[in-house]
Amino acid sequence: MILDDNQGYLSVKELLSPFTVRQFKLWAMNPDNIHRGNAVNGEYYAKHRKGREYNICWSKQPPREMWQPIVDNLSKYIDAMFQGKKWGMHIVDTITTRPGQSKIRAHIDTPYRFEEYARTTNDELFGVQIIIPLDNFTLENGATCILPGSYKNRYYYKDILENQEDYNELLTTQGFQFVSNPGDALIYNSRTLHSTMPNNSNNFRSALLMNALDVKIIEHIREIDYNTKTARNKKK
Repeated sequence: MILDDNQGYLSVKELLSPFTVRQFKLWAMNPDNIHRGNAVNGEYYAKHRKGREYNICWSKQPPREMWQPIVDNLSKYIDAMFQGKKWGMHIVDTITTRPGQSKIRAHIDTPYRFEEYARTTNDELFGVQIIIPLDNFTLENGATCILPGSYKNRYYYKDILENQEDYNELLTTQGFQFVSNPGDALIYNSRTLHSTMPNNSNNFRSALLMNALDVKIIEHIREIDYNTKTARNKKK
C-alpha cells in the first residue's frame, strides 16, 4: 500500500483476484447493463437507449453480493482516508472506454460536484472515490490521470466547467497516470482533480468505480444524484 495523506490518495496492489476481475469485466461489457454515457455523436445521455453506441459508458450497479466483499476488503483503506469518520457506499458501477475515445475532461467527484458541498472551506472529508482497473491501465489505453494534492485547492466545479481547457492542461502537465494491473486499486479524496485519458489502443478499457460518502450526507446525495439513483433502481 502507498499512502500519502498530504497528497490525498493511496494505492493498493492486487486487491481483486483474477476471477473477480473477470466477473466485473463481463458485467461491464454486457450491453444489457449499460446505464448512461457519452455517445459517439458527442452527446451525453443520462438514460441508455437500445442500439446507442458510446465512447464512454457507465453500467447499472451490480448486485450487492458481487461488490460487498470488495467493500469489506477496502474498509481499512477507506477508514484511513476518513480518519475514523463513519462512511457508507453511495454507488458502485463500471466505466468502459471505447478504442479511439480522445476526450479529456478534468473534474472532481461526488459530493463536491453539488452546490451544497462545493463551497466547503474546512478540511473535513465528505467523499472518497475508488477506481479498480478491470484491464491493464497503460499510457496507450488512457490510464486515469490524477493531480496529487489538488483536493487542497478546493476547485469549484462551475469554474472547472467554465475553464475546462485550462484545467485539462493543469491535470495533464502536473498530474500522473495510474499505470497499473487489473485488480489494483486507486483510492482518493473525491475533491482530487482527475480524468480518464484518450484510449489509443485497439481494445475497450474498463474499470470498477466506487463512491464512499460520510454517512451524514449520504441520504441527501442519494436524493439529488439522479444518475446514481436510477443506476441503483433497475426498473428505471
